[in-house]
Amino acid sequence: MSDYLGGFKIEASLGDTLLFRKSDYTPQILVVLNRGVQTIYLQPIIHLEQVTVKETSKKLELQNTLENYKKKGQYNSLNPSVMSVISSPLSGLYDLFGKSANQARKFQKFTQEELERIEIAKRYNRPLVKKTVEISDEDLETFMLNFQPFYEDIKVWSDYDIITYIKKSYGYFKDNKAQYKIQKLY
Repeated sequence: MSDYLGGFKIEASLGDTLLFRKSDYTPQILVVLNRGVQTIYLQPIIHLEQVTVKETSKKLELQNTLENYKKKGQYNSLNPSVMSVISSPLSGLYDLFGKSANQARKFQKFTQEELERIEIAKRYNRPLVKKTVEISDEDLETFMLNFQPFYEDIKVWSDYDIITYIKKSYGYFKDNKAQYKIQKLY
């Protein structure tokens, strides 16, 4: 039984191990090393609310940005049809020649190119090239910049095709390395 400050006595021998537990607090273990007064502090357990983490992909971010252009009313359609221009001439002309619609079209083109670069990087990357051919880190950058496959090829190639492409391209790169030197900018 504890006193009004929470103090109490326990008969224990030197070397005994005591375990202190209370619900909603972290348990504490004490090894009795002397017969003096010991102070034990129990730390409250911090309960956190459940957190849901959702992945945001680059593709989703780019699509959301493009949708924001449309939500702001900056254009109706990036590729207006002839019928939409005839039925609503003012909107059609704005969609064809307006500054905001033109910016949205440029961003849409950038988005497509960025998504293609991401797809290429998923299949044609440093670890794959280093595993496929024996190449120094210096030459790796130059090789990958000069021999990056096209998106249309990567879409249809199997892993075997990519490895074959790397080996064949690296052979050509080795034989003609001097012409692929990257100039350093100062």
